[in-house]
Amino acid sequence: MVGAKKLRNGGMVYKLCSITVAKWLRGGWEAFIASFGGTSVVKDRGVAVIVEYVPISHSPDALVEGKQIKHISGLSRGMLIPTRWIKPLQRRASGQQMAHIITQLRTPEDANKAIREGLIISGKSVWARKMKREPRRCLKCQKFGEGHLVAGCNSPEVCGTCGQGHRMAKCCENSYTKYCCVNCKTKGHASWDCAFPKFEEVCRRLEGQDPESSYKYFLCDKL
Repeated sequence: MVGAKKLRNGGMVYKLCSITVAKWLRGGWEAFIASFGGTSVVKDRGVAVIVEYVPISHSPDALVEGKQIKHISGLSRGMLIPTRWIKPLQRRASGQQMAHIITQLRTPEDANKAIREGLIISGKSVWARKMKREPRRCLKCQKFGEGHLVAGCNSPEVCGTCGQGHRMAKCCENSYTKYCCVNCKTKGHASWDCAFPKFEEVCRRLEGQDPESSYKYFLCDKL
């Protein structure tokens, strides 16, 4: 181990010197946990990828869905396939039939296989891609690149959907024409939308700071 980080929930993330060591340790969890008194629980962190244009008939909460994805897509038994929709259900457009999901895979090799060969979800062949690093947005003032989150925000509460002075969770606005972005100061899209100029500008700046973000696949022993 070359480093450790304590999480807010009390857990610990250990950084190992190589992928080979991580694979070796994954095969001996029992002895590792026993050294911590037997009350510890080891969780796979996984590698997250975005899977695009999944039929909305897919049910992320159904355990049988994950088993079907692994079986039909030809994935190994050890792969993790928990999924979740990226966009909340209430924000879907009327008549929308496809949406994007985030799925967790156990290792970079597993993620690369999904990117290279695709998956079968709800009877449809779909493709995965790496999740790009996105800028943090304060969920109180809705601004990007200000160097703070909600806990350190001294600005008034602003809704990320309509731009009015209330919490976003209480917003009932569902008309795209009345959405308002406080970052662009324009109507027609919300502050949480990923396809507006300010968001794309900050994303490009972040990508410039991380050369690996331009790679199609995750770095690992082999693709």
